[in-house]
Amino acid sequence: MIKILDKYIFKSLIGPFFFGFFLFVTIIAIDPMINALQYVVNENTSFTVMLRWFFNRLPQDMIFTFPMSVLLANLLVFGQMSRGSETTAMRAGGINFYRILVPVLAFAIIVTVISFIFNETVVPGSNRRAKRIKRQEIMKLIDPETTENSILRTSDGAFAYARKVYEKRGKMERVLFEYYNKEGVLTKRISASDAEYKETHWLLKNVIEQEYSEKDGIADPVSIPEMILPITEKPSDFARETKRPTEMSYSELKARIEAYERSQFMDTTEMRVGLAMKTSLPFASIFFAIIGASFGLTNSRSGAFIGFGVSIGIIFFYYVLMSFFSALGKSGYMPPMLSAWMQNIIFAFVGIHIVRKVNG
Repeated sequence: MIKILDKYIFKSLIGPFFFGFFLFVTIIAIDPMINALQYVVNENTSFTVMLRWFFNRLPQDMIFTFPMSVLLANLLVFGQMSRGSETTAMRAGGINFYRILVPVLAFAIIVTVISFIFNETVVPGSNRRAKRIKRQEIMKLIDPETTENSILRTSDGAFAYARKVYEKRGKMERVLFEYYNKEGVLTKRISASDAEYKETHWLLKNVIEQEYSEKDGIADPVSIPEMILPITEKPSDFARETKRPTEMSYSELKARIEAYERSQFMDTTEMRVGLAMKTSLPFASIFFAIIGASFGLTNSRSGAFIGFGVSIGIIFFYYVLMSFFSALGKSGYMPPMLSAWMQNIIFAFVGIHIVRKVNG
């Protein structure tokens, strides 16, 4: 009986989930769609170009619709079950609300996994393509002469950093090369105020070289006016377009943060908040599922329109909290991980409280 009940609840959630998903995607697509049409009408931009930009722009907003759809699906399904006295029959059969939540949580976990995979494999690439289309084909912008905060793994195994890269001029400013052994211990560091590409090598100027002792890890800085660094990387390699956190996968962003922190190249607080958000947002589906199921049972009169209105209110409150705490994290007032997960923690406590109230 329990297995039949699990299948029944699980299957009941699928239809309303897809209904909510397409509904919310349609709503969030209105703004970029209007933006695209304005470029077509006012700027005479090709409709095909705007269509490509629109479909590449959409996935970054679609990631928000997964937890929203889970919430709406649970509100509708359990509201219907409550109106039909199905939950009353379940309780009369000795099934408590905690047991009823098992298929709900299973459904939410599957959505969480799908959401994380979507955010990892689809969103970063689509964001990069949308950015490139808008810059090059819509706004007709010329690529900037400089690239800032460049990071690269060179052919000789070093982690290379450059504050500014002038690709056309073949020059870089404030460069740093770090060499690590197999155990990840820093063995040598080369910093220079300027670097100039000479076809077969880089000429470093105002160099400070430090070789670290294996015994005590201490290095004696050596100043060198000029140094030849025979690496194969060209200015174009260093001038690769800097990616935003939303244009990188979890592993790419994590590696970028670790590289920056290892060299103390720049503050990574904002990037760490973005990294934590890549996990906190998909997991919101679990907490939305619990609240949606509980709230649906306590509001037996909630039809589709009422359920949609309630879900909008809950979603609005969640994203207000998310914006508030992420801003605190990026400003350094909260630890990055806590700031990204704080709204989930609050919703978890609220969900637990509602579940206890319903079950009691």
